Amino acid sequence: MDGIFISYRRDDSAGYAGRLYDRLAAHFGADRVFMDVEGIEPGLDFVVAIEEAVGSCRVLIAVIGGSLALFAWRAPTVGRGGAFALVSKETLLLINNVLLLAGMGAVLLGTVYPMVIDALNLGKLSVGPPYFNAVFVPIMLPLLLLMPLGPIARWKQDQLLPLLKSLRIEAVLAIVAAIVLPLLMGSWRPMVAVGAGLAVWVMAGVVRQVIVRVKTSWPPRAFWGMQFAHLGLAVFVVGVTFVSSYQVERDVSMAPGDTVSIHNIQLTLKGVSPVRGPNYEGARGEVIYGPQDQPEKTTGTLYTEKRTYFSSTMPMTEVGIDSSITRDLYVSMGEPTGNNAWAVRVYYKPFVSWIWAGCAFMALGGILAASDRRYRARKQTESNDAGEETSAIHEEKVAS
Repeated sequence: MDGIFISYRRDDSAGYAGRLYDRLAAHFGADRVFMDVEGIEPGLDFVVAIEEAVGSCRVLIAVIGGSLALFAWRAPTVGRGGAFALVSKETLLLINNVLLLAGMGAVLLGTVYPMVIDALNLGKLSVGPPYFNAVFVPIMLPLLLLMPLGPIARWKQDQLLPLLKSLRIEAVLAIVAAIVLPLLMGSWRPMVAVGAGLAVWVMAGVVRQVIVRVKTSWPPRAFWGMQFAHLGLAVFVVGVTFVSSYQVERDVSMAPGDTVSIHNIQLTLKGVSPVRGPNYEGARGEVIYGPQDQPEKTTGTLYTEKRTYFSSTMPMTEVGIDSSITRDLYVSMGEPTGNNAWAVRVYYKPFVSWIWAGCAFMALGGILAASDRRYRARKQTESNDAGEETSAIHEEKVAS
């Protein structure tokens, strides 16, 4: 059928479309003019009838009202409004997202690629600290450096010099931390100074933003989520930096009564006794430890076991662990070396718990941000709009 299809918005152009329909129907005939639901016979499927009418008509007339006409008129200026300067919150958010994606890709490549190579029988590939230090660390450095600037930068356009001036106290604290903290750990190292300085730089930025915001009004959950995530990343950096730079490992052969010292801690193998469990048997070593300068003082006791399970002939090691907020101490017992002595491996890892605490803070930040009341309200509004639209379509079908 060579007909005419009239499309219009009921809210602002129904009257104009009605008058146009009357004129066209008088000139061409009512059977050749289709006007939305007015041209659908009772009992026909609404969607199918619309599709058939559009496909069979040779002319389609769209009647727009004031709202769509205003949008069309303002479209050129709306497009230009999306621009932003090089120094702005948008730029910093963009850099943040790019760096996070690059970091995720680096970790994913270093983790998954060796497994893919092994699964395809193309050989063995080992990816360790040298890869991550060379790839992941350079990505994280600019991310940490720009992190305190993002929340305080203005939208669209800002000035770099005033931004940096507003963070001068944070910069001083970061420089002091870069100098002092490595010395407190026993030796000053460049990478430790960089990591400690950037971590304090981010922490100080978090404190500043919280103080400034709380003075005006109580922030929403999304704000707290952002601050917890930034704080968690800084705590994570402290843990990784100190562990990678100051961890100590000792491999020794010890008989009962022998001692070994590691980072001002003296450990003594008190004895080794047989142990039997429900599905294993083995030997249990009892290790006491205390300050190196006070040999008679005992701080705690660690138990490490060498087990052989009945279902397998491969021996397994149970590690003795003592954890604190500033360091973790590990003792692992190996194979007997003769003369009632055993191979013992001792690890001292500072600030390991900070790595887990940082991850927990970042996860908490994500939960707080996702549970913000504004996002829930927006979702509820979208659901209500979808429900109203469905009801309107249903009413139109019933009316037709």
